Amino acid sequence: MNRFKNYQLAAAGFVTVVAIIVYGAATAVSNDLNKVMEKKSADLSIAVSDVQQLAISNIEEDKTSIRLINTVEQLRDRFSAASFELRAVRNGKQSVPRLFADTLPADLKLVSEVSELKQTFFRALLPLILKVNEEILADRVKLELLQSTLLAGQEINDVQSKWLYNLSKSYDVTPGNITELLNRVDAVSPALALAQAAQESGWGRSRFAIKGNALFGQRTWDKGFGMVPKRRSGKYEVKSFPSLIDSVRSYARNLNIHSAYRDFRLLRADMRVKNLVLNPYHLVGTLQAYSEHRDVYVQTIRKILRADRLEELETTQLESRSVRVEPSLSSAS
Repeated sequence: MNRFKNYQLAAAGFVTVVAIIVYGAATAVSNDLNKVMEKKSADLSIAVSDVQQLAISNIEEDKTSIRLINTVEQLRDRFSAASFELRAVRNGKQSVPRLFADTLPADLKLVSEVSELKQTFFRALLPLILKVNEEILADRVKLELLQSTLLAGQEINDVQSKWLYNLSKSYDVTPGNITELLNRVDAVSPALALAQAAQESGWGRSRFAIKGNALFGQRTWDKGFGMVPKRRSGKYEVKSFPSLIDSVRSYARNLNIHSAYRDFRLLRADMRVKNLVLNPYHLVGTLQAYSEHRDVYVQTIRKILRADRLEELETTQLESRSVRVEPSLSSAS
């Protein structure tokens, strides 16, 4: 399968509201100040070795990574200890606990009961997706505050300018093009990410997921940076990652910077302007390039979304905890 894959809303409640309001008010004005850059590339694949780490904001480190989990039973015990049940999350009776699994247990592939497999898989991945969105949205809020400052005719200081420059470079945007940067520094749909991860990793049971923490089937043509498929057409490898959250970060980055997914970003931006919840059914329609099966792939993801009612998880949030957002960026480096 030839995929373009190398390389909600989840901030604290007030962060999300601020992000949407500022975005809607500022985008129309900034269109006159910034040209929208469209990157052209003969080869849509991203070389993994060229990937720069995303600039993330000052959020205190979470202390609840799940390490040394060897079996599905142990993983479920951790979920049970936190009273983490998807039914309660869907009904709005529970936020998602900050339980971040580093890896998937090897015996996940031995789970024969479909409902148990899905419950385990979704509970393992949902906190990771929300955590990555939280990181991205914290940067987005800072970016919108800087944009508002500039639109008000005020200057930003050297520390703020450096932060903005570094963020632009990490998202592959020409410095100063804040409109395009806002199109890229944004959360991914949790429901869509869950559905794609399920499809790409075989519900977490693939060799790449178990041994390489690869959830989204991203490829690399740099030898030694991934795992070699048993059957392949070409010299690519399936990119492997140190942990599951690194795979999620790479997936979000892929959607946020790759030229093949420009329509995805434009549709998401339109949903933001209209103050809409991200619609995974509509968004996946822009991801035909994610697979050589194109329309068939899109329909497959929509079937997973529908069968597992994943849209009910679209607005879920992580449990609250202290989030430090510094509008002045005084401590940015």
